[in-house]
Formats: sequence, C-alpha cells, structure tokens
Amino acid sequence: MIERRDGPQGILAVEDGRFADILHSTCRDWIAGAGHLPVMLSGMIGSRQGWIEAPYVAGPAGPAELAAALMPVTVEGFGPVRLVPGILVRSDGVPDVMRGEECQILGALAAMGRSAGTFVLPGTHSKHAVAAGGAITSFRTFMTGEVFAALRHHTILGRMMAGSGDGSGFDRGVDAAAERPLLHAVFGARTLRLMDELAESEAADYLSGLLIASELTSLPADAPPVLIGADDLVARYRRAAGRLGRVVEAAPADCVATGHLALARQAGLLAV
Repeated sequence: MIERRDGPQGILAVEDGRFADILHSTCRDWIAGAGHLPVMLSGMIGSRQGWIEAPYVAGPAGPAELAAALMPVTVEGFGPVRLVPGILVRSDGVPDVMRGEECQILGALAAMGRSAGTFVLPGTHSKHAVAAGGAITSFRTFMTGEVFAALRHHTILGRMMAGSGDGSGFDRGVDAAAERPLLHAVFGARTLRLMDELAESEAADYLSGLLIASELTSLPADAPPVLIGADDLVARYRRAAGRLGRVVEAAPADCVATGHLALARQAGLLAV
C-alpha cells in the first residue's frame, strides 16, 4: 500500500449518479502522469443501486472467473476502469451474494500464501466463506451488524442503553449466547437493565456480544477462521471467539488492495 484515501461517498451519498465525478475528485491526481493505470472498483459500486450493475458470477469462483466477468466503464481521463462482479451461491436452499468481500478473501489468500481456508468478514452483513483451490466455494451471510443497529436504535431495548463500558457487558452477552435461545436472550438486555443488574453503559456491549457469539457458534469447530475487517470489529470477534474457546487469526492489512492487484494481473491489465 503506497497511499490511502478514505471518504464518505458511499453509493447512497452520491447524488444523481455522479460516480465519475467522485472518482475524479478522489484520485485524479494519482492517475495524472501515470499513463493508463487500471482502476479496480469493488463492492456496492457494482450493484443494481450503484454505478453500473456488474452481474454476479456463480460460485465457486476464483481470480479467473471474476477477471473474465469484470465490467468495463469508460471514464474520461482514465485508463481501464473495471467493476468487480461479486459472487452468487446457494446456501441452505436460498441464494446468497457478496460484493467486495470476494476481493478481500482473494487478497488474504494471496497475502498469506494459501489456496484454502475459512474466513469470517464482520460487518453489517457478516460473511462466513470457505475457499479451496484458490477459489471461493461457498459462503453464508449473517445480518449481525444490521440486526444490532436495528435493535439498538429502533426498539425499546435501546431506550435503556447509553455509551460503552469496560467490556464486561460484552463478555456477559457472549456467555448468554451459550446459555439461552437467542431471541430470549435478546430480551435480557432489557430485563437486566430493569432489575439494575446491568449498567446502562454495558447494555449495548451486552447485545453486541450476544449477537456476535450467536454468529460464531455456527462455525465448524474444526475450521479456525481468518478474520478480515476493520480493526475494532476484528477485536470484538477475537474477544468473543476467545471466550467461546475458538481459535481465530487476523488477516494481513489491505487485503482488498491485494485482491484488486491479483484480479488486474489475471485480467491482463497489469504487465507484472
């Protein structure tokens, strides 16, 4: 990673489909004088609500399948611009999809010198993925982050939550996931507060620990996963996994950039 820039311009924040303008304002100076360097874009930018829809590739899928399905976009002043398509599988009888995580997983495999593994990508829609032979073979999505946000901000539970504590509430939530059915344990975030058995500052952490632990218990015990994500989320998942007696490891930084490079090389957009 030579340089990083972050901004708030998610697809919902881009007005009137002005994605090209955002690309220019964000990194036009990177491209100036650098010839026709390729630009790789992944995630929701290639969704139906994004710039141009890049249809999903059916899994199993690895670098060859994704590179063959890259969606070209013409942007004045830029060399090749490509949207990564994402992957579609069927999990437990229903379709499941990912956009963006495929680049992180392929990048992690490349950075770690592996062709197989189990991966957990925490987030709004957490992913549990399996890779074999350098390709993503299966995955499942867990709405852990979105459910937490909905319960925290749009139900009666959130009225008795404030701030963040020292982590003891999180640990109690992890323990509760192993002791009681999930939907029953969720209500405990309210009743423990009503009985003054859980501090207001620990209630949100309790709910977080409960939901994360419930997600992690679905992982096979014999497949130690690699965590890929933001540092704060990875730390939470590692803490929950440790309390559950699960072994996990963190992926190297900047997996998505490594994945983009791998796809660009696979597609012949980079000479080396």
